[in-house]
Amino acid sequence: MGIFDALTSAVSGLSAQAYALQNISGNIANSQTTGYKRINTQFENLMGDNLPSKQLAGGVLASSVATNNVQGDIQNAQTSTFMAVNGNGYFIVQKPSSFSGGQPVFGGVNLYSRRGDFQLDQNGFLVNGSGNYLMGLTVDPTTGNTTGSIPTTLKFSNNLIPAQQTSQIQYNANLPSQPTTTNTQAGVPGSNLLNPATLAANPLVGPLGPAKIQGVGAAIPPTVVTGTAITFPLPANGTLNLTGTGSATINVTAAPVMMTISAT
Repeated sequence: MGIFDALTSAVSGLSAQAYALQNISGNIANSQTTGYKRINTQFENLMGDNLPSKQLAGGVLASSVATNNVQGDIQNAQTSTFMAVNGNGYFIVQKPSSFSGGQPVFGGVNLYSRRGDFQLDQNGFLVNGSGNYLMGLTVDPTTGNTTGSIPTTLKFSNNLIPAQQTSQIQYNANLPSQPTTTNTQAGVPGSNLLNPATLAANPLVGPLGPAKIQGVGAAIPPTVVTGTAITFPLPANGTLNLTGTGSATINVTAAPVMMTISAT
């Protein structure tokens, strides 16, 4: 065997090992991919032509071996539509060839996969992470037996739940123990409370109007504004009640007299 033949055999061996490392790195990168099947590497020896007059060096060829029949680890999931095949077996799925009116159109070619991360799409189909649609046989709801022998795409009703009138509601709220106001000062107790000294006598919005005296049941004008005085006769006998901001009662027992009240 010449030097060239030896180098050729060495290069073929290095190329085969590099191919095996590619498969190993791919297996590591997809260790958490749902339904992924690792790929093994198979080596084959290459024999040269058996000619007595020549010495030909053999080589090596590397090829991939898909381990689709080996079950991976089954993990728990929170999604109720996720499934896994325990043991041998596959999910029958189809890949849509196109879409018409938002609905998938299938070409009739069945595919097989062990990837079971199926979720309902907007049309009610179970679709896994690879975009494959789950197929299966329908089940008789009475007997529980399958009907038919040809798998079809499974579609589930995803109609909205009918509206119902709310009869009870429960809510929670967090209120501060010391509500803040515009006067709140950090570190000053009671600064968030109202101070009566800062309030006006009349809480109405706008300037204060003149005080008024109103009388009923005597010869007193209905309304007297501030700064004026009125004089009216008192009855011979009876009681005169004056009410306003305060109140006063005057008992009249003498002859009719005149009384003057100034509105201030």
